[in-house]
Amino acid sequence: MKLKIFTLVVLTQIMIGCSATKGVTLTAGAGDVKVDKSKPDNSYEIIGPVSVSNGKGCRDFGWLGSYDGAVTTLQNKVKELNGDYAQITAVTEPHLDGGCFDNRYTILALAYKKMSKEEVLKKSDEENFTKKMRELKALLDEGILSQKEYEGQKAKLLDMGFKQ
Repeated sequence: MKLKIFTLVVLTQIMIGCSATKGVTLTAGAGDVKVDKSKPDNSYEIIGPVSVSNGKGCRDFGWLGSYDGAVTTLQNKVKELNGDYAQITAVTEPHLDGGCFDNRYTILALAYKKMSKEEVLKKSDEENFTKKMRELKALLDEGILSQKEYEGQKAKLLDMGFKQ
């Protein structure tokens, strides 16, 4: 009797595990999310960190994930955040963890969103403005400009705004 119950429990676990191994499907538009290990160009802004896993449980009590399943889950998550690009920063494959074989593929990534041309130009203007202000301050600190000259140049930059 105990053998029949044990067999039934094992078969149930196997069926549950097998039914959960079905692939992850891409949500609408998630296939357009590019996934790479390199940082995207300057036309992207960072949305934030993302962590996803594919697989579940310990050894036979769960299901073994796959790298492709984790990437698909990553694409879905980045699209959900309105992102266009995922930079993979770390991958953890299924591994022995204490007495348990962890079945999960885990990916850590940074999600990015493509900026419009106007946003890219504004960001560039802000970076140029900040760079010029720092250069001006360095000239003051080095004694090349007097405090009065520094204040005058600083006022000119502030009057021009972010366009120089």
